[in-house]
Amino acid sequence: MKRTKRNTGRKYLIRASVLASAGVMSTVTGIAASTATASASSTVTLQFWNTYNTTDKEASTMQNVVLAKFEKENPGIKVVSVVVPYDDLLAKFIAAAAAGNPPAVLRSDIAWVPSLAADGVLVNMSRQKWAQPILKDALPGPLSTNLYDGSYYGIPDDTNTQVLYYNKADFAAANLSPPTTIAQLFADAATLTIPSKGQFGLGIDGTDVWNVAPYIWSDGGGFTNSAITTASGYMNGTATEAAVSELVSLDKAGDIGSDFVGGSGSVSGETAFPKGEYAMYIDGPWAFPTYAGEKFSDFGTELFPAGPGGTVSTVGGEDIVIARDAPNIADAKRLAAFLAGSFAQTQMADQGDMAGYTSDAAAEVKANPYLGVFAQQLLTARARPVAPGYPELDADFSAELQEVLAGNLSVSDAMSTAAQEANAALSNP
Repeated sequence: MKRTKRNTGRKYLIRASVLASAGVMSTVTGIAASTATASASSTVTLQFWNTYNTTDKEASTMQNVVLAKFEKENPGIKVVSVVVPYDDLLAKFIAAAAAGNPPAVLRSDIAWVPSLAADGVLVNMSRQKWAQPILKDALPGPLSTNLYDGSYYGIPDDTNTQVLYYNKADFAAANLSPPTTIAQLFADAATLTIPSKGQFGLGIDGTDVWNVAPYIWSDGGGFTNSAITTASGYMNGTATEAAVSELVSLDKAGDIGSDFVGGSGSVSGETAFPKGEYAMYIDGPWAFPTYAGEKFSDFGTELFPAGPGGTVSTVGGEDIVIARDAPNIADAKRLAAFLAGSFAQTQMADQGDMAGYTSDAAAEVKANPYLGVFAQQLLTARARPVAPGYPELDADFSAELQEVLAGNLSVSDAMSTAAQEANAALSNP
């Protein structure tokens, strides 16, 4: 399932708490009531809230394979997988937690964890003995998405990242090899743009951090300091501005497709790439089954081209968190540990959910060889700023970059403003 920018964060959490006293609460109470009723019987029933895809086998594999095995190994515990639409899940969880009836376990978007941790509604995993080997085995990028104020408040569930996709026919026609450096990537984007064919050299699916970060990080730039306390000198630093300037120049030259600016009529990379409209773009592992269904195979994948900062892409995915006031919390912890275990991780990897753990990487790549490049990219992939104020930082950065692309601001002025706005978001989550 493709991970895209969402409007989540502290402002949304506050709004969700207000909604808890209105219509949202009735829905949550109805879900939580079944937990309370089941807990009074001889069988403990745990609710596992998630957003698994029901249009393929992702949701059914979780319920009928993974959770079925957990129930077999843990007699007396029944787990119900409650699939909630993405746009509703965070509000429902906050409302349930406020009412004292949260689910046992939540599969959280990685962007939500620091906000939920700041609200004090999650179990501190760093203090759980059972979680220590899980935390130790986790890949650095996915693990970092659970860090807040020096402690981990979740454990990785699944992860993903983006790598370079390139059209083999386009590269062969231009007598080019896939770029291994970001300088070559930018040069190839210009070379591979052929207006007469309606072909753009590069597709970038938006101006948000998820899509732009690989270019900035690999070119040596950044968004904040390592402590994620300030954006000054980073978001408006020399390397960041240089990377942004290069992208803006390519866009003005007509070498980047309509997905970058977005809006009505724009075409995403995943849609345009198999049609020959974009010669290169970056995407996650979910594109492989999409293209297989479309009978498109004339493409290759490589690590994101390296620059002064190395080859750095963006970490995506979900984390497993436990509500501090979860019912039957000992059983909830047992379920969380099982979901992070090899059986669950490898079963869900077959559905496109890459494991967030070192011990499972080899097995999932053996079963799904196309995941090899993504597993390698995850070794250097980086999480977006893990902070409650990240959604505002992301929105402000994207908005300022849009102003540059519209010709309203210089890169320097836009990044300076974005840095100031990011500082406010980070200091006032």
